[in-house]
Amino acid sequence: MTQLSVNVNKIALLCNSRGSNSIVGGLGGYADRPLQPELDWPFFDADFSMSAEILAQVHALTPHAAAQLWTRHVSAQPDETHPMQLHKGHRLQPTVSGPDWLAEFDAVSGEHPAQQGRVAAFLSSHFHAAGTAPVFFMASRALAYALTPAALAACWPCLLAISDESPLLYQPVTGKFVWCRPHGALAAGEESLESDS
Repeated sequence: MTQLSVNVNKIALLCNSRGSNSIVGGLGGYADRPLQPELDWPFFDADFSMSAEILAQVHALTPHAAAQLWTRHVSAQPDETHPMQLHKGHRLQPTVSGPDWLAEFDAVSGEHPAQQGRVAAFLSSHFHAAGTAPVFFMASRALAYALTPAALAACWPCLLAISDESPLLYQPVTGKFVWCRPHGALAAGEESLESDS
């Protein structure tokens, strides 16, 4: 049995066994879908080998749920469907610079796991306050994932293999966000949640 087949079977079992334990279940009805080998290929790739425990903490959103999330937390403008289309002066302006994810991306391996690097440390420290509250990886209005902060620390290379065109990491509970810029820079900030009250 190939490594890809083993990973596909492992993920299928996880997706079928999660049921009501979905981390997205309590977030305004954002629906998730099972991880799929073609759409979510890095999670199935041996180069990004993830443990079953970590994969159980990763949920792909349906396109409709991703659109709802984007519209509520990023932009309702019809011409802003991708992070690189957001107009200058968008309200999610970073205030903190982080490490260069691109410099670490190629170094991640079995000997140098993602969760032991500077990027993981930066992401963990930025999203630590809300414990296991989901962080959303938004590649566009149509493509998003929900992860626990622990899974994010391990899976960030998988996510950036899916999209490295300025995806946004956003935690609705705290209003904290991180932009993953295409040239490698991480840039973080926190929006005021007063308007949501």
